Amino acid sequence: MTDFYVGYLPKTPVTIARFVRRAVAALGFLAVALALVFVIAQLPFANSAFEYGKLRKFEGTIATQPYPTLLVARPGDATQEQKYSEYLLVAPGKHGADDLVAGLNGKHVRLQGQLIYRAGGTMVEVVPGSIAATESVPIVEDATRDLGSVTVTGEIVDSKCYLGVMNPGQGKVHRDCAVRCLSGGTPPIFVTTEGNQLLLVGPDGRALTRDTLRDFVAETITIRGDLLQRGEARFLKVDVRELRHTADRI
Repeated sequence: MTDFYVGYLPKTPVTIARFVRRAVAALGFLAVALALVFVIAQLPFANSAFEYGKLRKFEGTIATQPYPTLLVARPGDATQEQKYSEYLLVAPGKHGADDLVAGLNGKHVRLQGQLIYRAGGTMVEVVPGSIAATESVPIVEDATRDLGSVTVTGEIVDSKCYLGVMNPGQGKVHRDCAVRCLSGGTPPIFVTTEGNQLLLVGPDGRALTRDTLRDFVAETITIRGDLLQRGEARFLKVDVRELRHTADRI
């Protein structure tokens, strides 16, 4: 006679009990195996940081174009190449620092802020009201060099989240946040498939209109433009009218 389960009996038939034990063990093993697969397949977080709550003092020269930047002198021989470091500046929240540095282009200043960094880029979230001009001699910006026309493939991200405020700060899961940050004035960066970071500017070399890139954020696209270099920063001049979505866009 084939075993079958009767709820009011004190014990489950041996055959059914054996099957249930094996099924539970198999499901448990499968759950552990799947968990390990997901852990191994998960991409590692970027080596980036946002020093939230840790205020630092900075001193350097303000450059307002194409995006607010603090030029910080490097120690040593002032005649060496790349004699200063460039820190992008942003305001708290999803806002750029244009209003904070208005009228300060070329001025040497002191300010307070929180450091944001990732390999290839550094940024300071400025404490509003902390910028004060000094009598120190300002740093002279390097001339901008034209490196020629390039075609690169990658993704448009907002620099603040990508450099360390969010992790990951790119991809479709971050699209809505990136769009809002860019709309608020955060400088846009094009991250190539090789990991290079290029600040995006318009055909005139100046900052792009804030909402002009919103339809192309968080998708892989190919851009053709002119590559510029100033100091350690690289810029990609693009004509937004020539941007096209990829054929496999979801």
